[in-house]
Amino acid sequence: MHTAPVRFLSDFACQTMLIGEGDPDCLLGNDASSSCLHYCAPTHGGWGVIRTALLVPEMYMLFVCPEACGRHGAIAAYEHGGKDRVGYLCLEEDEIAMGRYEQGIREAVPGLFKSLKRRPRAFLIVVSCIDDLMGTDYDEMISGFEAEFGIPFRIGHMNPISLDGKLPPGKRIQRDMYDFIEAPEGRDDSVCLVGAFQPIAKEAEIRELLRANGMYSLLHISECASFDEYQRLGRARLNLVVRPEGMDAAKNLREKFGTPFLFAPVAFSESTIAKRYDEISRFFGANMANNMANDAVNSRRQAEKRVLEAAGGKTIAIDNTATCSPFDLARALIEAGFNVSEIFTQKFPVFDRPSYGWLAENAPGIRVTSPIHHSNSWLRPDTPTADIAIGFTAAYLTNAPCVVPVAFDEGMYGHHGMVMLLDSLELALQGRIPGSLEQMVRDYGLVV
Repeated sequence: MHTAPVRFLSDFACQTMLIGEGDPDCLLGNDASSSCLHYCAPTHGGWGVIRTALLVPEMYMLFVCPEACGRHGAIAAYEHGGKDRVGYLCLEEDEIAMGRYEQGIREAVPGLFKSLKRRPRAFLIVVSCIDDLMGTDYDEMISGFEAEFGIPFRIGHMNPISLDGKLPPGKRIQRDMYDFIEAPEGRDDSVCLVGAFQPIAKEAEIRELLRANGMYSLLHISECASFDEYQRLGRARLNLVVRPEGMDAAKNLREKFGTPFLFAPVAFSESTIAKRYDEISRFFGANMANNMANDAVNSRRQAEKRVLEAAGGKTIAIDNTATCSPFDLARALIEAGFNVSEIFTQKFPVFDRPSYGWLAENAPGIRVTSPIHHSNSWLRPDTPTADIAIGFTAAYLTNAPCVVPVAFDEGMYGHHGMVMLLDSLELALQGRIPGSLEQMVRDYGLVV
């Protein structure tokens, strides 16, 4: 008896390709990644909805979901020290089917306020994919809660079914959390960093460049100790978006308060960094390519030379959990003389395409592999396929013996960001980053 074959992702999109050969859109981007089921490596995770939203100080979150989703969120909250700021309303099938879903939320919130030891300054109700299918109207409920408790309420969404849509969970949660900002009474000479999960390093040259042009501080939500301090973000003269997750938050703040924003994502190659600084300069009507930038370039080149001697011709694999600009990072490393052999990414953002084009012309043959392809579930090699991995997923999928544990561009921007990465690479080569990949994942707090 003949039966139709089961169709896997390989029937729709390839698992890997070489730069310069074929159409990258067949492997990368929404059309490819939405074709079938995804594989999630044990190193997948990081800044999920709960961890990201809890950056808002003095905010409490109620997670409304089936038990399976709640377990994942509870582990994430525990791993990152937020368990006392998250409550769970776990739904049963009959509550969803019989229409008691909304009433359960109406009853749970007042009960929570009676039991909380510390009264929150803001409240976020996060609902799961089920709510996207039910289409609940929360406006009246939220208005009632705000009148009763005297604090702002918002609705957040944890909906992986929208991963390939216009507003995936990472962008939606940042939009929702920055929506707690109230209308500012005026502007000050500060720049708010949006999209980044951690502040840019204190030593980064962009801070001095901004100060030289009249901007006295570069603000980040994680540095706000209180809800009142968090409101200062609304007075920023510019919202600087350095990762794509912050775009919808910046657009929302512009629509509400007229705050301008500039999308200048993290970059690593000298030419792309120069373009980013040109864009920032045009906004301020200033010239940021001054001696401080030149000093940063010189420090960067010294670090490249030093670490290249240690790395020699070792092959390097990169993944897009390390940075939102993996092709530009590959370009920067190759321009400095390093040997990049593979890039793991399922995304092909517009801002990173010029660097892909540069690689196609100057370094064809680099392998690009989708980390979410179903075949990765059984193809992890016993023998390493790269000598060095930058990023946890590349480390897992290549079994590389040397791991550079950078993630989500944390702290990195401009030429100093490249120096930070090179310093981590040097430590890894010297064996001074302790622990196995599994221990690194545990220490970072990744939750699958």
